[in-house]
Amino acid sequence: ANILEMLEVLDKMAPGINARNTLLYGVEVKFYSARINLSKRLETKVKNLYAIGDGAGITRGLIQSSCCGILTATDILRKRGKI
Repeated sequence: ANILEMLEVLDKMAPGINARNTLLYGVEVKFYSARINLSKRLETKVKNLYAIGDGAGITRGLIQSSCCGILTATDILRKRGKI
């Protein structure tokens, strides 16, 4: 699927989304030089606040960011006694 197909589907749920004058904005922000102090599980100094993905300055791509998400989800589940 692509963006145009997504707009067609969304327009069925929320008429007007796929109008002729609909504008789409996409922002990409990369802060590779700004790094946050994180634990090995990507948790910040604020308990239960994680910084993951490109915005945390520790990854540079989808695969690495996805791995960060899995690592973080695993840690949250571990803390809750789910695994």
